[in-house]
Formats: sequence, C-alpha cells, structure tokens
Amino acid sequence: MVYVLGLDITVMDVDSAQYASISREMAETGNYLQVQHRGMDYLDKPPLLFWVNALLFSIFGVADWVFKLGSFLFTILGVYSTFRLGKILYNAETGRLAALLLYTCQAFFLFNNDVRTDTMLTSAVVFAIWQMTEWLHNRKWKWLIGGAVGIALAMLAKGPVGLMVPVLALGSYILGRKSWKDLYRWQYLVLVLIVAVLLSPMLYGLYQQFDAQPEKTTLMVSPDGLREEKGVSGLKFYLWTQSFGRITGENVWEDTSGPFFFVHNFLWSYLPWAFLFIFAFFTRIRQAFLDLIWAGRVPEMLTSMGFLLPFIILSMSSYKLPHYIFVLYPLASILTAWWWNEKVFGKNKQHPWLVMSMIFQTLIAVASGILVFFIQFRFFPGTPVWITILTIVGFAAGLYALITFRRSRLHLIIGAALISITLNLTMNAHFYPSIMLYQAGNQVADYVNKRQIDPEELFFFNTFSYSLGYYVQHSILVGTYDVLNDRLDKGESAYLLTTEEHLDQLRSDFNLGTIQEFNTFKVTRLSMKVLMPDQRKNNFEKFYLVQIKARK
Repeated sequence: MVYVLGLDITVMDVDSAQYASISREMAETGNYLQVQHRGMDYLDKPPLLFWVNALLFSIFGVADWVFKLGSFLFTILGVYSTFRLGKILYNAETGRLAALLLYTCQAFFLFNNDVRTDTMLTSAVVFAIWQMTEWLHNRKWKWLIGGAVGIALAMLAKGPVGLMVPVLALGSYILGRKSWKDLYRWQYLVLVLIVAVLLSPMLYGLYQQFDAQPEKTTLMVSPDGLREEKGVSGLKFYLWTQSFGRITGENVWEDTSGPFFFVHNFLWSYLPWAFLFIFAFFTRIRQAFLDLIWAGRVPEMLTSMGFLLPFIILSMSSYKLPHYIFVLYPLASILTAWWWNEKVFGKNKQHPWLVMSMIFQTLIAVASGILVFFIQFRFFPGTPVWITILTIVGFAAGLYALITFRRSRLHLIIGAALISITLNLTMNAHFYPSIMLYQAGNQVADYVNKRQIDPEELFFFNTFSYSLGYYVQHSILVGTYDVLNDRLDKGESAYLLTTEEHLDQLRSDFNLGTIQEFNTFKVTRLSMKVLMPDQRKNNFEKFYLVQIKARK
C-alpha cells in the first residue's frame, strides 16, 4: 500500500521532472530512437526509462501514477529476482528474507517516488545475475537468454554499469567455486550477440542523431550550465565518457565528494538494515579468509565481492550521487539474510550478534518515531486521522515485535520492517504531498491550467522549471527580449515566470498586467527553516508569473 500511495505524488524537480518531460515529449512525437527534450537533442541518459514511460503515456495518458508505474513494475521484478537469487545461492528462506529486506529499505521507497534511471537499472541487474546463476547451475538456454535480456535492459537503463556489476558478481562467484571452465564457455558468444541485438536500436539512434552528423552542434549539460560542442559522438559518450570517463577524467562532471562519500550515504539509504549488513559483510570476509587458509576454499563470494568491487569502482568516480550505489542493494540484502539465518538464529548462532542487532534496531525505531511525530504534529500539522491511526498501530506492532524478539528469528526483522513501512506511510501519505505544495513548477502549472492560459504564451525569464513544462504538457521557451519584443509587435501576449530578483527589471522595461506570486522552496533540499511552520514564511523563495502587456 505504501508504494501505491507514492505513485500519485507530484513529480519532483529536477531530474525526475526532466525525465517525465522527455517521456511525454517522446510519446507526443513518436520518435523513440532519437531522444529529444524541448525540441533539442538530448544526450545524457540511455533511453529505457523514456521508452517505457512514453509507451505507458500513450496507453494511459499523461499522469503522475503512469510515469511512476514502469519503475514500480521493475521494482517488483527486482524484488522477485532477489528472492530467486537468494534461493539458488542458499535456500528459499534466505531468498524470502532478502526480498523483504530489499523491499523495505529506505532506498527503494525513495527511488520509487523520486524516479531515476537507477530503479530500472537495479532490477535489471539482479534479474541478469539471477538468470546467469541459474544457467551456471543447469545450463538451460532459457537462463542464458534471460541473462542476456537482463544485461541489455540494464545497459539500456544506465549504460556500461549495467554490464560491470553482473560481470564482477558472476566472475567472483565462478572464481570462488574454482569452476575455471565457466570462465570460457562458448555460449557467452551467444549472450554477447543477443545483448548486441537488443542494444542495436539505441546504438543506431545515437549514430544517426550524432555520429552521422559530425558537423552538428550539440548543447551539452555541464556544471557551468549548457555549452555548445561540435562533433559529439553519441556512441562514445554512451559507451565510455558518461561512465568510465568519470574515472579517467574525460567527463566534465566533477565534485568534492571524496572516496568515502558512498559509505555514509549507505548508512542512511539502506536503513533499517545498514548495520546488519555491516555485521554480515565483515563476518563473510572473516569466514572467507579463514576458509582459504584452513580449507583452501572460500564461501559464496557473489554477494560480498559483487557488492565490494563495484562499490570501490564507483567510489573512484569524479562525480557521485547517493543513488549510484542502490544497484548493489539486492546483493547486500541476500548477504544480510544469509548472515541473519546462519549466524544469528542458525545452528551456529552467536548471541552477541542478536543483542547488538536488537540495540541498533531499537535506536532506529526510536529515531523513526521521533521523525514521524515531528512530521505529523510539528512540520505539517493537521495530519488526516486515518494516517495517525495507522501510524500508531504500525509502531505499536513493530515495537511489540522488537520487544518479543527472542520468541522467533523473524520478530526483530518483522518489527524493523513494520517501523520502516510505517515511517514511509507517513512520508508518502502526508509529508511528500505537503512539501510538494511548495514546488514552483506544479504551483504555476495549476494556476495556468485553471485559468486556461495558453502554454504557447508561457516563457521562462532568468529561471527554469522542468515540472512546469511537464504539468502544462508543453515545451516552454526562454523569454529573451528579442522573443518578447517580437510577440508584442505581433500583438501577442506573453506570461513570464521569473524570480523576485528580476521582477523590478521587468517593471522598468514593460507595462505589466497580472502579477501572481508563488511561495516556494526547493523540495529536494530541505532545511529546518522551511520545515518549521513559524520560520517557513520568512524563508520562501518567491516566484512570479507576470503578464507582459506592452513596452514602455
């Protein structure tokens, strides 16, 4: 239910709203092979997210729940694939527990709301790893074909990282089993061929759009804004620059995040299971080291090395965002589930692990309860009664399960899962709908649509919003003085979206008609100043929709 509640939440600026706009434009034009945005060539993300959403828009119409539906369906595939992979590596119980951990971690709740390409990437990667692991065990062609499809989908979602993670995970598994022949199977040639065929529509589109037109000038996104580049190779950008170029320095994007950026981001994004995974990971590394010394073998290494090696490589990137490591969370879930069943409640159970787990989960539950209290009664009071009732029931059930953790191996897990679900119920049913009322783009779009203002008359003036274009279902242009003067000469009206900083400039140069003020803040960069009601009104970022009537 929590995931379903999140489907109809307003789309967030910047990335998610941009992807929604591109998908809407693709559905409108029917041009699936050459991705465009606002009528211009787009070269940043691979097209799978746009293809899926454009198809869904064509079937169901443009709506928030339609935009998020494709990612949600991929999430279901990813959770099921995690179950099947855990089952084949260990047993069905481990698989079911791994699926529960993945489905209730904070990252999955988050990127089903703020939709990114990583949602589809994560699910396609774990699907590919599951299919190929099945093939390594029984050699049926259906598993190899499934693995090829999974890798192709992952690469269509986010480029070569969709190949890197399965190769490192499966390579570690093969080496750990000392199954040397599995490194050189001729069937891999068939797999490569299938992947190439499935990638060919995208590659052909990139070639036609960019490589076949070396004289073309392309607007490329950079940290300093849009910049013109001539002779851009779409194929090179996709296969190298956008991914490995961030390690070699060829990509222009760079930040100061440092090599440990993903460590602290993992700690919050994999809650409430992050600390359990840390216990599980170091237990597995210690076990592998001892087994190698005393028995000349190592335990299953697909999950541990499949997590660690890509984590290290991604940490070397010159530009990082927290969701880049979410692709590794299915493997983290399986490893954590193994540890829980084997070391905490298995035949080799170790009671200190149980006590430590109880302590951490209790602390997380208390912190979650405090956060929910502030959301419902301090940040955005007036919470609907049904949400408060469900919150009380959910927390009571979760705390009861935590308190009675010694009765069953699953009580502590179920309690933590209930706390996580209840927290995100509050987020999806109350918190996000409340903060989205203050996003500029959808506020302005609601005003424009209700007053039936022609989107052709809308322009940006020294500001920009992807969500506005998405919600008025039109590609809004930038209103330069030349554009405005041309419209006025033709007797056409214009409405400009601008900021408080530039309003006086417009007043000095034009006779203005209607001026509508909007109180906004950046919903993806929250602070206590905008969360606290008594401080919020003094910290709004004001936007204005201004009607231009004539020159002065």
